[in-house]
Amino acid sequence: MENSILFSSHNIQDNPFNGRRVACIGSFTIEARALSKKLKEWGADVNNAITKATNIVLIGENPNAEKLNQLESRIHDGFHIKKLYQEDIDKIFSGINWEDYRTNTEVVKSLDFTIEHFHQHHYQFDEGIRNKIAGKELYFCEGFRKDKSAIQQITGNLAAWLNFALSSQIQIFVLSNSTIEKLANGEKDENILMIENYYNKNKGDKFDFTFMQEQDILDYAQLWCNTHGDKVLLSLYERYMNSEY
Repeated sequence: MENSILFSSHNIQDNPFNGRRVACIGSFTIEARALSKKLKEWGADVNNAITKATNIVLIGENPNAEKLNQLESRIHDGFHIKKLYQEDIDKIFSGINWEDYRTNTEVVKSLDFTIEHFHQHHYQFDEGIRNKIAGKELYFCEGFRKDKSAIQQITGNLAAWLNFALSSQIQIFVLSNSTIEKLANGEKDENILMIENYYNKNKGDKFDFTFMQEQDILDYAQLWCNTHGDKVLLSLYERYMNSEY
């Protein structure tokens, strides 16, 4: 399709590639240099390095695995990079459905926290009795049983530090069972929205937060009590379990 062709519904300068940073990975029906030249003629900034400034990634046959991982990592970190394939490229160059392929010229970090984020960043106790939270700085979100101080004391007795304010010092966010249950069903409560907002506003461009679930600490506390006969920890555990949500 030549650039001189006039599209019936829009001018070629309005095409989805114009003013966007575009990366290409894999092979396409058009040779790589020819595709790059055409994209530039259509106003794209072609740069195959996938960064937080990338708007669009064209994915062809046999794409480089490392590049794909970089792309998925950027998307995971909250950068909404559009993925297009051969059929999409053909449609755009033919002037079809351009509105379906629009992206903002500036890629803004906007994390969409899903249950996959939790699973990928879930900090779990190993099998056995090794205390993995000793010396760690924890922040407890909302949604716990009414006697929240009991589970916080459990955590303190396990030699972890409690932080009651959001800060870069936090090593682990502790989420309630109800928060995780809602998230697994696609629902975000105030804790997830808070984490999204906190991350989106900070300067970092890598989502490397770490999470534990309420149940992780409770299960480990019970194991610790059974193994060491820790009556103080057991009383805190029972106190917490006897309180209501």
